Amino acid sequence: MYRDYRTKDVQFFYVYKSVEHSEVNNFVSAFTVEERLKHIAIAKERFQSEIPWICDTLDNEVKYAFGSAPNGEFILDPEGKIVRKRFWSDPKTLRSDLEELVGKSDTLTKVEDLPTAFTPEPNVIASGVVPRVEIPAGMLPLKITPKLDEDNPFFAKLRVEASRELMQTGMGKIYFGVYLDPIYNVHWNNRAGKVKLEIDYNDSMMFHENELESDDVEVDADIDPRQFLVEAATEGRPAPLKVKLTYTVCDDAETFCKEITQHYTINPKPNRDLGTRPGVFLNGLFANLDEMDKNKDGDLTVDELPPGKVTLYIGHMDANGNEVIEKSEIERFRKMFNNGRGITPYNDGDQPKETDDQSNEKNPIESKDSETGKSKTDSPNAKSDDGPANDK
Repeated sequence: MYRDYRTKDVQFFYVYKSVEHSEVNNFVSAFTVEERLKHIAIAKERFQSEIPWICDTLDNEVKYAFGSAPNGEFILDPEGKIVRKRFWSDPKTLRSDLEELVGKSDTLTKVEDLPTAFTPEPNVIASGVVPRVEIPAGMLPLKITPKLDEDNPFFAKLRVEASRELMQTGMGKIYFGVYLDPIYNVHWNNRAGKVKLEIDYNDSMMFHENELESDDVEVDADIDPRQFLVEAATEGRPAPLKVKLTYTVCDDAETFCKEITQHYTINPKPNRDLGTRPGVFLNGLFANLDEMDKNKDGDLTVDELPPGKVTLYIGHMDANGNEVIEKSEIERFRKMFNNGRGITPYNDGDQPKETDDQSNEKNPIESKDSETGKSKTDSPNAKSDDGPANDK
């Protein structure tokens, strides 16, 4: 589109906003503008893009100004008035709009005419060696504020989510995920130390355990996230939490290994700039792609896609723009997630099926007084033999 319409005085821009789904193409949300600019530089190199980029602020002011569309598309006239706007970008519709607004192009550039097609970079360090944590459905990402370190960047980044039960009833779970950022080309050094989290909780929020440590890993180095799921309880309106994260990383070029300490403030409020983890994202939209293939030819045509979601699926996977999602495009899309492993069978957000045993299981924080039958809350900080010592 850019090549066909740049001669008609149509200017094109990409607007880069926050990364909503951790681990898509291995990337995680940036904590600084400088990190966002690094993301843009990598994208320009991989796509060999000639289109200029606009980097949104960390507060995502541009995103909100344009209505928070997840993959929005906007056409502005020379006076700056929005004349076309869409929640989800669609190349075919965009070309139709431009033909209506400025006339047909003299050329028709095809995908195969472009210099390159994006493919995920292969991993050089082990992945898929650390088991994933089974996470309840409906977890809500929370707002976090990292404390900047003048000496070290955020080689790894913390993501925190709370269960809806915790937010609504004061009893539930909190998820802590620690993700390596691929822009720094580093890996965990499993022989030098484990990933550790220390939660400096307050009287408004209590945890069954406030010191978390990752499990032993057989390989010397890997890039898998470290995940923790803990029971929590709140009383009244919860106050912000302080979290200390400690880990050891080495760069892939083997020029340094160092122990890093980071500090975070967790605001117990949902973060509307973050979406689901990739397991939830895939399971909800793309895990049943094989079932959509009604004629079992390996490709997905428009008539095989769910009504009302054709643009969504085409926009995510149709790399060559022919409105047929080919088998090779499906496989390439799947490999964008979970450090290149694609869709895996681990439960990362599926709705669990409740069994009789599960429905009768007591909450490890909440129990009932045997005499009164009323609920009472045990101190989550007190360790007990019958509670989950470390629900990693």
